[in-house]
Amino acid sequence: MTHTIYLDILFCVNFIIDYMILVSVKKFLSLDSRLRRLLLGATAGGLCSFVILLPPLPSGLSIIISLASACFVIGTAFAPLNRNAFFKASAAFFLISFGFCGIMMALFTLFTPEAVVIRNGSVYIEIPPIMLVIATLFCYVILRVIMRITGSGKPENMECSVRVKYRSHEIAFKGRLDTGNMLKEPFSGMPVIVSKQSAFACVDDLILKSTMRVVPYSSVGGEGLLYAFRPEEIIVISSGIKHRVSAFIALCDDEKIAGGVDAVIPFELIT
Repeated sequence: MTHTIYLDILFCVNFIIDYMILVSVKKFLSLDSRLRRLLLGATAGGLCSFVILLPPLPSGLSIIISLASACFVIGTAFAPLNRNAFFKASAAFFLISFGFCGIMMALFTLFTPEAVVIRNGSVYIEIPPIMLVIATLFCYVILRVIMRITGSGKPENMECSVRVKYRSHEIAFKGRLDTGNMLKEPFSGMPVIVSKQSAFACVDDLILKSTMRVVPYSSVGGEGLLYAFRPEEIIVISSGIKHRVSAFIALCDDEKIAGGVDAVIPFELIT
C-alpha cells in the first residue's frame, strides 16, 4: 500500500506533538525554558521528522538517528544543561514520547489505521489539524494526571531546610527552591547554592582560608562575581524528604536574598 506524504502535514504533526512533549518535560523536571525556546525545540523536532522521506533504514541506524534527533531537540529547547540534567531531560523526553505515541497510535490505529505511517523512527498521521490538536491535548491531559498522581514536578511548598557540614561545623538555615537559579561553578559544572553571608558568619575565617572558586553571574540587577566554596556535606530537606546533594555555596550580601530565607537552592538538586 502506497501513501502520499504531505510535507506541511508531516511538519505540523511533529511540531505540535514535540511542543506538547517539551512542555511536559519542562513541567516534569521543572526546567527553566521560555516559550521561544520551546517553539524552537518543536521546530527542530518538526524538521527532524523529514527523515521519514528517506528509504527504509536499518533498525540500528534508525535508532541512532532517533537518539541524535532527541538530543538535538532537547539541546535546542533547554540548553545549557549539565551532563546529568541533559541525561534526565533526554530520558524524560523519550518516556513521555512513548506515552504520547502509545496513546495516539492506539486512537488512530483503532479508528483510522490507514492514516498512520511509521518509518525510520518518524511518524506521519494524515488527519485534520483540529483533530490532531484535540488528540494531542487529550494525551497531554492524561500525562498531567499521571504526573499529579505520582507527585512529579514541583513540590507545593518551595521552602526547604538546609544542613551544611564544613570543617567539623554544622550550619542549618532555611532555603527556597528556585528553578531560576541555574548558576554553575565554571570548572566542575556543579550547581551553586546562593546564600546570605550571615548564615556562615560562624565559619567566616575558615572559609576565607579555604580554596575559593569564582562564579560569574548575570541577573536583572546586573552582572558580577560571587566567591564560592564546597562543603563536605549538604543535605536539603524538602517536603519531609532528605536529599544529600553535591554543590558549591556562593556567599552574597544579605539584602540580595529576600522572602524570609537565607539561601536560594537550584531546584535541579532535588529532581
